[in-house]
Amino acid sequence: METNRLHHWIVVLHCAYMEYTYTPWDGRNYYRRTVAYDHVVWC
Repeated sequence: METNRLHHWIVVLHCAYMEYTYTPWDGRNYYRRTVAYDHVVWC
């Protein structure tokens, strides 16, 4: 992985999804949110 690049991914679950961001400069994963599918506006 490159040193100063954010890495973002989405985990899709049965009834919701979670977003995470990895910041390599401090070696941490940051949890961003969990959204239930009934609150998602699908386009």
